[in-house]
Formats: sequence, C-alpha cells, structure tokens
Amino acid sequence: MRTTIKDVAKRAGVSPSTVTRVIQNSSSISQQTKETVRQAMQELNYHPNLNARSLVSSYTQVIGLVLPEDSDFFYQNPFFPQALRGISQVAADNGYAIQISTGKNEKQRMEAISQMVYGRRVDGLIFLYSMPEDPLVQLAIQHNFPFLILGKASSPFVSLVDNDNIQACFEATSYFINKGYKNIGFVAGNKELVVSQDRYEGYKNALKAHHMELDEAKVKFSSGFLLEDNSYKVMKKLTKQPLDAIITTDTIVAEGVLSYLKETGLDLPIISFDSVMPKIDITAYVDINATKLGRVSFNTLLQIINDTKEGKQVCYRRVIPHTIIEL
Repeated sequence: MRTTIKDVAKRAGVSPSTVTRVIQNSSSISQQTKETVRQAMQELNYHPNLNARSLVSSYTQVIGLVLPEDSDFFYQNPFFPQALRGISQVAADNGYAIQISTGKNEKQRMEAISQMVYGRRVDGLIFLYSMPEDPLVQLAIQHNFPFLILGKASSPFVSLVDNDNIQACFEATSYFINKGYKNIGFVAGNKELVVSQDRYEGYKNALKAHHMELDEAKVKFSSGFLLEDNSYKVMKKLTKQPLDAIITTDTIVAEGVLSYLKETGLDLPIISFDSVMPKIDITAYVDINATKLGRVSFNTLLQIINDTKEGKQVCYRRVIPHTIIEL
C-alpha cells in the first residue's frame, strides 16, 4: 500500500498539515520538527509528488544552477564539483531537486534562464560564476526573481556568497615575499571573470604594501576557459622575465604553468587556489573551502526564497574564510 502524508504525520507525531508545510520548507516550522518529519519520510520511503505540490503551493522545490558560458570549464575545474557537492548536500536535506542550466553561447543560456524565470520552473537561481554586467543576472533582477551569485557581485544590492579573493591573493603574494622572493610572476585565468580581477588586485596590493614595484611584464592572463593549454603558452612569454616564484589563480592554470616549467627544466615555487589538495607538485595552495561555499549558498538562497514569500527584500553578503596550506 502506498504511503500517505497521514502515515508520515503519525510516525512523526505531528499533524498532516505540518508535514505539508515541511515539504514546502515553510519558515514557520522549526528545524527540529523538519528533521523529525524528514526522518519519518525516509523511514517510510515516502516521496512527495513534486508536480502536484507545485500546483498547490506555487513552488517547485527545484533550484536552478547557472553554469559559466563554457560548460567544459565547469566539468574540468575542481572548484565546481566541490561547490556542487555542498549545494547537493543541503538540497537533499531540504527536499530540493537541482536543475543545471547551461548553453553553448549567451543566446542559448538566456533562453534557458528565461524559461526558468518566466515559467517559474525553479524557485531560485544560483549563479556559479561572476561577470560584470551579466545579462542573465539582469534578467533575474528585473523580474525580482530569487537568486544569488556564488562569487562577487558588482552591485551592492545583489546577494552573494564568496571568499575575500583580494585578501586571499594579498596573503598568497605576501607568503612568497616573506620568504625572500623578489620576482614573483602572476598567471591568471580569464580576465573577464571577477575572481581573476580580484586576485590580481590582491597581488598588486601586496607588492605595494611591501614597497615592491609592479612589473606588468610578469603578469599574464589566459584567454578563454580551457586554461591549461593557454597558461602553458603564456609561460613562454612570462619566462623571458626574471622569475623566482609564481602565483596562479587556480589549479588548471597551475597545471599549464607546471607543464611548461618541467618541459624547459625550470624549477620555481608555485602557489595556487583550490578547495582540495592539488595532485600536482606545487609549494602551497589557498584553500577556498568550495564545499562550504556551496552549502552556505544553498542555505542563503532558501532564506531569499522565504523572504520573497513574505514580501521582504534583504541583501545577503556572506564571506567564507580561506587558509594557506603548505605542501
């Protein structure tokens, strides 16, 4: 016999209406009650009908994840699987499904997001990247649709969850300076991404704080999203300058840099950014805690969705700490 809401309510010791509100993730229900009801649902193997629920509540229990324009970047960069892991953990705890949105170009991505927003196919959006003047973000803003950016937003009125990437790269650069290195190269990913710009800003700030001149010939950005080959190529130009250490903005960039150094017989210390211990031979990395970024992003978006239900407009700016780890 099929398990019903009444069966779940009896097992959990609550009313059927309380079970319904837990399924809808109502903010009026305590976390303890939610956990009790969800445990009863799990024990009884009860799976609510999402389609029927959305017709009644006008909510889908689905969150949309918006990927960068080149989805290959998502699948190759270890940051994204870790962030997705954190998002998925909290989604499962709250009875939410995840819908991933991508596209080969801006037109396809805009069409996909428009269907989500206009058709109310999801309850909210998490943008897994940050770019200035992003038309997809503007669409969500114009329609007052619940969303946040996992990254830095250019507008002070957009909710976000991020690291302090300026401070993180300031500390990474200072790490090498304090070890006595004078000629520190900087190799970054796509210059259009806010995270690349912020880490470059931190690099410049550290040089200035230690009374060292910025030499732009020691700074290179990789074009596009598939960065390993590009960072390999830019190293050919960078190594024409005197170098004794290199900062890279993520592990994919570091892989290209390291590949070139090994091929040419050069041995330079490298520091990069990651959320798991890199499997490449570098000196240290800045742990940006991507899994926690994902968890906090989902919890924050749930709060934004609940705020929207209640007619509130609150801007959340949550910063996740980082740590430099020597290898």
